[in-house]
Amino acid sequence: MKTLSIIIPTYNLEALLPLCLDSIVASKALPRLDVVVVNDGSRDGSLAVAKGYAKRYADSVRVIDKPNGNYGSTINAALPTLEGKYVKILDADDAFDTAALDSYVEYLEQICGADMVVGPYVEITREGERKVDYNLYSKRVYGIGVPYNAEQIFGEGSIRFFAMHSVAYRTELLREMEYRQTEGVSYTDQEWCFYPLFRVDTIAFTEIALYRYNLAREGQTMDSVVQLKNISHLTKVVEKMALWLDGAEGLSGVRYDFLAGVVMRRMQTVLRKYLLEMEEQQFAASNFGEVVALFKLIAPEKLTVMVNGALPIDLLARWQSKGRRYSYIVRMILMAADRLMQRVYKLIF
Repeated sequence: MKTLSIIIPTYNLEALLPLCLDSIVASKALPRLDVVVVNDGSRDGSLAVAKGYAKRYADSVRVIDKPNGNYGSTINAALPTLEGKYVKILDADDAFDTAALDSYVEYLEQICGADMVVGPYVEITREGERKVDYNLYSKRVYGIGVPYNAEQIFGEGSIRFFAMHSVAYRTELLREMEYRQTEGVSYTDQEWCFYPLFRVDTIAFTEIALYRYNLAREGQTMDSVVQLKNISHLTKVVEKMALWLDGAEGLSGVRYDFLAGVVMRRMQTVLRKYLLEMEEQQFAASNFGEVVALFKLIAPEKLTVMVNGALPIDLLARWQSKGRRYSYIVRMILMAADRLMQRVYKLIF
């Protein structure tokens, strides 16, 4: 059995896919890797690039070619074929730190079968690079290489959510729970850090910053303009997560509260985009009232939408009491203040 399966979804990323794959095939650990490139109906040369690597590195690289079905469908197509004990997703416009990959594979072989592995990652923007830790305010909380009981982690509050770039799972855990992501919409990477947590029993931590997350590319799905264009996708993913939690049975109070916190923050993120970032014409044409009604119906607690933690201005309360958002000028000021707070946070932590 291979140690680590790496799922690489790709759609029209011919120019960036080689950089992604080169970061893997240069690793000394390549013989222990199972690399699955899933071409999601690309119209450029992505498939040819992937097949070229599969031909040169036939013992480690495979290609799945499928019609376009969006992000979740690529994960669903790859999961039944995996050969690794653990699985991690790597987007085709991102990369791994090659030297870190060598260490990461060795680490996976030593952690005694933890269900979930969590570590830091590197965020790349036009301003530069920064290491993003897995816990609150980048404080060291948990030891390295020692599996912890998941209930302990969920209950202590040092971690409020997990990022896709930080996690790997034991492959068999996903198969046992028949894990599948939503198809036909974007932003289902949020599901990758949510649904498995219903079943994860043990979590191990590492200091290895393996994932290099590229936020500098124009048109990247996390770009604010792209998110607003696909706001219905974000809404659908969050709605499904909330309904799934609402119907879950047998969860401990600690686990339920942790997952409810994840859902609440996702709801707040979506509503903040409506109330703060969206242009007037799009907002007027949106079904915002219906989204609010739905979220309030299934919200696990009182729904508020603050600008951020340091600016406790409830945007939703304003809309509910006045029937309108803040004026354009006020929204611009609030967004500028929010960006400033984010920069300060990054400088401190």
